[in-house]
Amino acid sequence: MSALNLFAHQRAGSDSHRRSARARGTAAALCASIMKGIPEVLTTHRLQLRRPRITDAEDVFAYASDIDVTHFMDWPNHKTMSTVVDWLSACTSLWESGAEFTWLITPRYEERVIGAISLRVVEYKADFGYVLNRQFWGRGLGTEAASAIVDLAASVDGVYRVWATCDIENVASARVLEKVGLVREGILRRWARRPNISSVPRDALVYGKVIRDA
Repeated sequence: MSALNLFAHQRAGSDSHRRSARARGTAAALCASIMKGIPEVLTTHRLQLRRPRITDAEDVFAYASDIDVTHFMDWPNHKTMSTVVDWLSACTSLWESGAEFTWLITPRYEERVIGAISLRVVEYKADFGYVLNRQFWGRGLGTEAASAIVDLAASVDGVYRVWATCDIENVASARVLEKVGLVREGILRRWARRPNISSVPRDALVYGKVIRDA
């Protein structure tokens, strides 16, 4: 490598390093801004959404091991309590990093965990997903929790779009997304594996809502 090429290579590397540093700085600033607007507890008419605790493992296992509950999930049915404990620990790490915010769903005046809901904010987009204990289906609780998260996402500075997906056959979840104001935008072909159904990626419905114009 000639001196000229070496200089050009070093300069390109330096420019790239500066761009990467700026990108990391921007991402860090965005993450800090987002985390300021994310509460650890949300309260609705009938529910409380709060951060997970390791002591919640038994309640989480009750629904996460239920094959009817996990049928359309993109994670496998839990077989042991240890995998639930691992997940609860991961929730803390993901929250602290700003990568994903997970709340456990409890009845407003009880400690029993009946589900979970998560929010991810990536640049100007926020997506969410939820799961609910089968004993509490059909009461509008999934809609109530999802509505709180959509409202929260809409309040985060810099977020312009809220979206979610569900398996193409998951009619109940599709109805929930429509009830909280999201609009069906199309079908994502071979979008996600549902390990409790098949190892082959399945089609998904995508729903979205623009919460502020540019």
